[in-house]
Amino acid sequence: MSTVSSGGIGALILIWPMIKRQRSMRTHFIPSLLAASVLLCASLAPPRALANPALLRDAQQLLAANNPKQAYMILFAQQDQLSGNAEFDYLLGQAALESGKIDEAIIAFERVLQVDPKNAGARIDLARAYFNAGSMDLAQANFIELRASNPPPAALMVIEKYLAAIRERRSQTATIFSAWGETSLGYDSNLTGVPTDFSAAVLSAFNIDGIRATGNSIKRKAPYIGAAVGADYNYALKAGWVAFVGGEARGRAYRKEADFKSISGEARVGTLWADGPKQLRLAGGYSRFNQEGLAPGDPKPTNDRTNAMISADYRYALNDRQQLSVGVAGSRVKFLSNRIEDFDAAMVTAGFVQAFDRKGAPLWQLSGFYSRDEAARKLADGISDKSKRVAGVRSYFQYSLTDNLAWFNGLGFSVRRDESAFARATQVQIGRDRLADATLGVNWRFQQKCSMRAQWFASRNDSNIAIYDFTRHEVSSTIRCDFQ
Repeated sequence: MSTVSSGGIGALILIWPMIKRQRSMRTHFIPSLLAASVLLCASLAPPRALANPALLRDAQQLLAANNPKQAYMILFAQQDQLSGNAEFDYLLGQAALESGKIDEAIIAFERVLQVDPKNAGARIDLARAYFNAGSMDLAQANFIELRASNPPPAALMVIEKYLAAIRERRSQTATIFSAWGETSLGYDSNLTGVPTDFSAAVLSAFNIDGIRATGNSIKRKAPYIGAAVGADYNYALKAGWVAFVGGEARGRAYRKEADFKSISGEARVGTLWADGPKQLRLAGGYSRFNQEGLAPGDPKPTNDRTNAMISADYRYALNDRQQLSVGVAGSRVKFLSNRIEDFDAAMVTAGFVQAFDRKGAPLWQLSGFYSRDEAARKLADGISDKSKRVAGVRSYFQYSLTDNLAWFNGLGFSVRRDESAFARATQVQIGRDRLADATLGVNWRFQQKCSMRAQWFASRNDSNIAIYDFTRHEVSSTIRCDFQ
């Protein structure tokens, strides 16, 4: 490792904090060593005559400016003439790796090592390419070879961190049992989700005057306490497949509002396949929500419901910092004492995740969905039903203030359109709703396996049917601990 210059090691030290990443949708983002690699490029290989120095200089500048795709394009155009030159192949490998062309990066780095077996920069980038490709055995072998060559302390730190990441990646697909538990305290300003002036809303929606709010129609606010537990079991199969089974249970109780306490549970089972940047998840689940409420009637209607669901989700990592996802899901929702609300839903989703290599390790996620909900039964007129179409988008942003403290923000917006005339009101033909929500909070990891989340949540539903207008605010603090 004598070929590693002090400048290169300094770069490794500077960029190492970017190695730490937050989890997202079950995918880890391992940061790029691009800045260090650019600094190391000139010092790791023994002196050789440069081929087309202007081209190599332009490529280095593009890589340093975080424009690897353009660097790849200008290098690839000269591959037939310059392939085999160590300096050229090294830059081509870097550009290919940072552009998500992992197989081409591996080939380029291998060519460098054929010419210069002691090129530590090419060796560490080759190991990183194998890591990104999901070839953990080859990545580990290269990192171990580097570690055995008595590297400087800074380089050794990088190697050890990657070896730890390999062990963590493997643990995710090994046979493993994990569990978690959480408790929460909060305050809900409108736990029934109703308008402030219920009488006026009924007059507008149904042209009935003098109706006073009762039961579920009263706007209620109260502090609450909640608790939840969950567990998952993963079992490693062959060829990158993992089977999993899991479940969770939740409960919430409101002060002086015992009829609105709720208990819910979910069970899930499925399989997960991972191959380098690609991941496919197939799952099925069943959940139940119980809440008595205060609706009038004999027998008394409740808010109890069940949901049976199947889903498929595909994710692809474009590079160390970007991921795309698409998914489909189908569900059947049944309201146990109010069957007119039953519906079957089909939904498609798409998402994008971007992690940034800069102070605070920012993480941004954008997702969208479209759902077609078909009512299982007609209303009393035998014509209308409560079928609807719902579409929405959601964003999430996270910024780490320290290694253990991060703030986050979520924004959501969805639109609903009824499919049948007069399905929810006698005075409005087609109901349309617009629901917006915002979340702001901080997450503090006060122990290795425990964290506290404090957040403020606000939502507002604007409907052309006044009875469905509402504004809601919720503040909460949740402590969660994970066990494995």
